[in-house]
Amino acid sequence: MKIQEILSNTFLAVLSIFLVFCLLEIVATSYLLYWADKDKFIRYASWDQLQNRKNEEPPRYSKHRYLSYYPTPNYVKDENRHNSLGYRGEEILFPKPPGQFRIACLGGSTTYSSSVADYRESWPALLEKYMREKGFENVRVINAGAEGWGSWESLINFELRVLDLEPDMIIIYHGINDIHPRFVWPPKAYRGDNSGYRGFNESAIFMPSIFEYSTLLRMLMIRAGFTTSHATFVRHIDGMSDTNYDPLFLAQKSKKNYPQGIFKEISAMKMLEVNKPVYFERNIRNIIAIAKNLGIEVIVSTFAYSPFFADLAEVSSEEYVFAHEENNRLLKKIAQNMNVNLFDMASNFPTLKRYYMDGQHVNKDGAKLRAELYGNFLIKNGLVKLSD
Repeated sequence: MKIQEILSNTFLAVLSIFLVFCLLEIVATSYLLYWADKDKFIRYASWDQLQNRKNEEPPRYSKHRYLSYYPTPNYVKDENRHNSLGYRGEEILFPKPPGQFRIACLGGSTTYSSSVADYRESWPALLEKYMREKGFENVRVINAGAEGWGSWESLINFELRVLDLEPDMIIIYHGINDIHPRFVWPPKAYRGDNSGYRGFNESAIFMPSIFEYSTLLRMLMIRAGFTTSHATFVRHIDGMSDTNYDPLFLAQKSKKNYPQGIFKEISAMKMLEVNKPVYFERNIRNIIAIAKNLGIEVIVSTFAYSPFFADLAEVSSEEYVFAHEENNRLLKKIAQNMNVNLFDMASNFPTLKRYYMDGQHVNKDGAKLRAELYGNFLIKNGLVKLSD
């Protein structure tokens, strides 16, 4: 066979492959834009495609100068809503009306109640409803939680945003989001600014790999686990540091192939033993100190979870159970040493699966029960006075 014939055949083969790829690319893009359901679109869409649908799908979180991100003000979608200040729930009168008793609930997704679609069925909203049913009509409960926030974010949020609302009381509910940052390595990456866990948001320009500009290749790469959805926090809002091994640990536990990679050299349990919850303690103590200095009542709450979700390492693995119990003991110690109220939610809230979505986030029944437990604690201890 002559060289010219070989080159001609090669060219035709490459051209055929290219044309087939173009056809498949058109089919994949058309499917994604016109036929894929909402969940599949969010999972596989490019950043530009997501941006083009912003009016249809408003982002639940927006970038914030000091917090990295926070709940998008005036967000409304189905039964969920944020008020104009970026808190999940109804509008907050500003300045505070005379006689109103404000309770701000600080925490992450378990306070935001992300597993409950209707904002009126989040446990902070139900706590307000419960207190008013009991005659405390002057009580206003503010949901100051956000998905992914740990004690670092709550400390900043409390000082820079919540204090403007003049709260009379705060409920601190933190735990799991302060465990994730302890799975960092080497030890010098475990720092007070949490930079060993969370990455930097260096630019508003989103630059994925060149292959991800193809709808077909992007979908295949996401399905194969070679990349993640452009809609995730870690891709455009809340980046992860390369010294953060928590996602890897959870993935290996899920696939039941732990230990692999770095965990053959240093176990996840060893990471927890070396990276003690010193920053969790410091952040919680600082929130309490600021509140007490301003005459704000404080309730420290232990973190409730159910270990019966055996397929979810965050609540059932030996490592996470160890860390949860360690955190709860520490919270009790902090409350005693700083002479503030402690509500032991972990001991009072059932571990039954019927109250949870995933062992950490409560469902509607769990949110209702949690609100009642907090409400009964407030009433029993005379922490809120009846309206005049």
